[in-house]
Amino acid sequence: MHAFINKIVRRGQQAVDETDGVLDRITSYRIVLYSLLAFLIAAMAAALAGKVGSEWYQIAASAIWLVIVCYAVNLAASKLLNIPRNKESDLITALILALILLPAQGLNDYLILAAAGAVAMLSKYVLVYGKRHIFNPAALGAFAVAKIFDYFPAWWVGTKYLAPLVFIAGLLIMRKMKRYLMVSAFMLVYMAYLVINFYNIGLSGSLAHVVWIGLISTPVLFFAYIMLTEPSTSPHKLNQMLVYAAVVAVLYSVTSLGVSPEEALLIGNIVAFIMAPSRRLELSLLSKKQESKDIYSYIFSSERPLKYSPGQFMEWTLPAAKTDSRGNRRYLTLSSSPTENDLMFTVRQPQQRSSFKTELDRLPKGGKILAYELEGSFVLPADNSQKLAFIAGGIGATPFRSITKYLIDSGQNRDITLLYAADNPGDFVFSRLFKEASQSGIITRHIIGRLRAQDLKDAIPDYKNRKFYISGPYGFVVSLRQTLLKMGLPRKNIVSDYFPGYS
Repeated sequence: MHAFINKIVRRGQQAVDETDGVLDRITSYRIVLYSLLAFLIAAMAAALAGKVGSEWYQIAASAIWLVIVCYAVNLAASKLLNIPRNKESDLITALILALILLPAQGLNDYLILAAAGAVAMLSKYVLVYGKRHIFNPAALGAFAVAKIFDYFPAWWVGTKYLAPLVFIAGLLIMRKMKRYLMVSAFMLVYMAYLVINFYNIGLSGSLAHVVWIGLISTPVLFFAYIMLTEPSTSPHKLNQMLVYAAVVAVLYSVTSLGVSPEEALLIGNIVAFIMAPSRRLELSLLSKKQESKDIYSYIFSSERPLKYSPGQFMEWTLPAAKTDSRGNRRYLTLSSSPTENDLMFTVRQPQQRSSFKTELDRLPKGGKILAYELEGSFVLPADNSQKLAFIAGGIGATPFRSITKYLIDSGQNRDITLLYAADNPGDFVFSRLFKEASQSGIITRHIIGRLRAQDLKDAIPDYKNRKFYISGPYGFVVSLRQTLLKMGLPRKNIVSDYFPGYS
């Protein structure tokens, strides 16, 4: 029986790893976009089967109309104000509006949908603080037409026929965006209210049935997975996420408050902004430095000082004219140290490149890029006496460059062993800095080829007393994590980071 359970666990972990491998090749925004397209197609199929109130062609026509309006307004505003736009933003907002506003049935309805799309897109350029928009665009567009035209959002996407698809897509989105706890906090408050309401009102039937109906016959799943998690208007720190989720959940759930779902989200956006009024940085390229055959560092000047912890990452947006399926945004780790005046990230530039890296390579000196929202827990522990082991694979040396430079400049001395693996000797980067780091207690060992358990034991005899940080390509990180677990290291002593999308 024990062997059978272990086999099931291994297969489950393998399925998770394979799913993560697929998600690794797609940006968060693309996953949301593909999910919305799937919802729309499923809704049209349900309409054909007579399970949705509108006709399939009304759903399709309204969605196409909203895409045209949002694209046109977003393009015009970005050109007029000379601000880089996100290529997926107009599509995502348009499809959300198409799924929460009733499909148009006449000219007047189409004009109202156009107003909703225009307000949503313009809010990203008008209602901003430090180049960051404050409100969820789709929620604001829906709120505006409700107040001005009495065209209230029907949230018709909340139907039991779409619930399974929304649930599956939501799990993938949470997996990619790492927002389990935020969504869980929201759902916990929502479920608690259902339970309290059940006993207070004395509804007939079982509690389980009431909860089930509450989940599949309302737009709660769509709201929580798609709109609550929107990264630009929600917090990124855990404690702030939980506060934000709880506030929105109370406003969303307690019907006596008379707050609509879109209003609940907009109020939550204000709370999120008050907790973390961060700005988008517009940075200018100072220089590009070749670190190895195909690895380059890009150094940018910042319009204002940025406080961050070494090892964190940011969202970067390039004003690319044309993009491939991965869009013009990336999450990239800062390879610079907080002790340095300029900001730097380091990437691999292969022969077959994505549109983002192609435009990055073409960026002239003085060229602009937008950076936003520091994130990441791949940072030094507060306990200076904690022994550490850094394991880098290829481009995974990037956060360790940031951490190492910080320790040297701040005069700190820590017991750290860095194992740096690469396929060829010419692939190693930052070698001079890592050599200099020996005076700060960091011992670096370069390894050609694959890292095995015996390599770890030989290089780090006291590995059971250390906290491990693993950084590199997804497969590298997964393999090393499994190796360390088999060596008896507890999960709490393994911190991982990986670098999606080399192309």
